[in-house]
Amino acid sequence: MSHRSAKSPSFLAGVFSGLSAYLKVPGVLFRYRLWPFQLLPAAISLVVSALLFYGFFVATGKFTGWMDGLIRAPWEWLDTTINWTLAVLAFLILIAGFFFAHKHIVLILLAPFLGTIAEETMKAIKGKDFVKTDLGFGPALARGAKINLRYITREIFTNLIFLACGLIPLIGSAVSAFGTFFTQARFLGYGLVDFPLENRGLSVEESDAFVRERTGLSVGIGGGYMLLMAIPFVGWMFAPTFGTVAGTIRAIEELDD
Repeated sequence: MSHRSAKSPSFLAGVFSGLSAYLKVPGVLFRYRLWPFQLLPAAISLVVSALLFYGFFVATGKFTGWMDGLIRAPWEWLDTTINWTLAVLAFLILIAGFFFAHKHIVLILLAPFLGTIAEETMKAIKGKDFVKTDLGFGPALARGAKINLRYITREIFTNLIFLACGLIPLIGSAVSAFGTFFTQARFLGYGLVDFPLENRGLSVEESDAFVRERTGLSVGIGGGYMLLMAIPFVGWMFAPTFGTVAGTIRAIEELDD
């Protein structure tokens, strides 16, 4: 089954398309009265996010303390440079670890709820043209796990390479920050766009092919999710549900195309 559009958009156009979809989410939620579907997954996401962030905060603090005690510089300027480098690296580890764990835990736990949100969004937008493909709670949870674990080894390896770049002062930190953001956004976008594709009856393999043909869109959807997650508490609550609605809006447009 082929789902390639007649003319694939450029990478940057896809990124901006994914990011701009978030601007449409509040209007869609109010117009079609979809807010009630947000509440339970938002509450679950908040609790799990707070626990994850606290865990990674404590772990990175211990990591920097251990590294600081391990390294002794003979000159004050070098010691200051090392301390700043370690602080930046610890921050990047905290953020990358938090987003990595959040994606693979929260999106799996919420998969049945986010699938319902995608279904209700498609039903509201498509109207009489909507065709339901119901996996059920158990199969939806299993599919969410399969999607999020599909490339976990590759994702870990790529993140470790970019985090290692953070050991290089200045330029290394910039490369590390950009690289980890891009990697996390890419895989987050894949997981979010899969929910509407699941409801349209695409298999995991077809969904994978669909998203790989639209890498920019995937990065844009995932990047919007990460920007929301940068807002403590409120973003932690609504990033998964907003990301699902944004991914659904763009997936409908791509599938109709």
